[in-house]
Amino acid sequence: KPSFNYDLDLFLLTKQYLDTKNHHGLALLARQKGIPPFLRFKVWPILLKYHPFVLNPSNSSNSSSSNSSSKNELEEIRQKIKKDLRKYIQRLKYSSSILNISEVEHEMFNILESSVLKFTLKWGKIIKYDPSLTWIALNLAEWFPPIPKSAWVLRGRDSSSPDNALIINIFDDYSNYIDNISDLQTYLHELVEDERISSMSFHDVYERLVLVLLHSPEQKKKNSGSSKDHSFLPPKKINKSVLPINGGTIEERVSFFIYCLRKLLPELSQFFHEEQILNKFGSSDDEWLIWWLKFGGAKVWSKYDRGRIWDLLLGWRLKNPKKNTLYYVEKLDNIDKKSLAKLGPDIFWSLSNDESYGASKPNNDMRRNSFKDLVEELNNDLLLSKLDTKTDSSTLSSRRASEASSTTSAVSQSTASSQTTIGDVAVPFSKLDAHIELIFISLALLKSKENLLVELDQHEIRQLLSRLPSKSYKYKQKKQFVKSSSDKTNDNTYNIIISNDSQHNHKVDFMDNIINEAGELWRKWLWSEMIEDS
Repeated sequence: KPSFNYDLDLFLLTKQYLDTKNHHGLALLARQKGIPPFLRFKVWPILLKYHPFVLNPSNSSNSSSSNSSSKNELEEIRQKIKKDLRKYIQRLKYSSSILNISEVEHEMFNILESSVLKFTLKWGKIIKYDPSLTWIALNLAEWFPPIPKSAWVLRGRDSSSPDNALIINIFDDYSNYIDNISDLQTYLHELVEDERISSMSFHDVYERLVLVLLHSPEQKKKNSGSSKDHSFLPPKKINKSVLPINGGTIEERVSFFIYCLRKLLPELSQFFHEEQILNKFGSSDDEWLIWWLKFGGAKVWSKYDRGRIWDLLLGWRLKNPKKNTLYYVEKLDNIDKKSLAKLGPDIFWSLSNDESYGASKPNNDMRRNSFKDLVEELNNDLLLSKLDTKTDSSTLSSRRASEASSTTSAVSQSTASSQTTIGDVAVPFSKLDAHIELIFISLALLKSKENLLVELDQHEIRQLLSRLPSKSYKYKQKKQFVKSSSDKTNDNTYNIIISNDSQHNHKVDFMDNIINEAGELWRKWLWSEMIEDS
């Protein structure tokens, strides 16, 4: 079974936010800790409904339905979708015949075909059909059951069954975890039938997911949203001090990725150069990078790794500068300090200018530093937070007078500027553009595979990166999650971790390490740019 560990308090908070359809709380948990995989089928529709890229899609002004498509064009697209679905079946079942799949599987693939076709008809003037659209649908179906009121999802390439079944009950992989929480199994079965929390169809969820993954802020200016051209365009000069916040086109993101690769992983970058990986612009040999950066790892990443990364992307939220701290605390049902401490700061927090340059840096240095400006913009809510403190602290403190004053925030002073803060309460918000976060996550994935990659040849490297395996680390031989009595002296900070692993096979979630490493790489990159630009 896949490795999965989740703090019990945070799980109960997730369940509370789900029952009340609190999209603010669910987004917070999704970006900070991820969503329990067996709850994604109800949480993702809520996150997508309120996602900024869905509420304000980059190409909304030109998104009129393409009903003018001829019957011949419609049939041509349908046949392409069918062909790509057959390829998927052939990969996993060793047969492309539709006769070799079950009735449930057949119904599921019909829904996928219809969903992709509807999307292409609606958005076809901007996003031309190519296999990526079908792969996004297939990968969504690994976590969201296409058939209403069912728990059947696609098994994916990460596991197999004796009869080569393509589907699996979404709860089966996590039965160890589910069995460890009282009445959770009953709750989940009721959740499958529940249309109050979310009744969104597969097509509706799919359409919103594609809008998030393919969001590109400058795409409409170029009037070219086609996902068909996977080739690398010649790198152009990009403003590295603006891109992290504003995002950019896929060409700009690819160029930025390669620049960061050379900067942060110089030895791997040099090895890639020697093996002619990522050297040729205009070549489709390194198409894997487009799947990583543009399509959020669809097709090429393990479903377990990709699911966690999609949690982060779907939970991505910027702070509204017009809203104060008290507003967000209330929206989070007056979340307590203990939960906020467990959630921690934004993964991609950054140091303040004073901390980055040190006290010796003269304040009257008038020389313009674009990366210093970037840090200032990343931390621009600090002043607003201080103003919030003056106006809201008395209100909030009166509500929480009964709480133990000794409880301290787990967020250090150096990270406070990345949060909305009041006293020791910190609500973390996204600071970087969502697709720039994805770049640093991709770099962290490469770093984790560096020792393996340097042992491979060109063909083997591309093969690996086009079908990246999942990975998890085993703990040393000792009991997990059992703390000594001295660790339990403070009940407010004691963590109860529920694991999906068996008693003798404990692991650490690989993607939690990758996402944390992505934050470290971001700060390393920002620091080096600030030093060079100073």
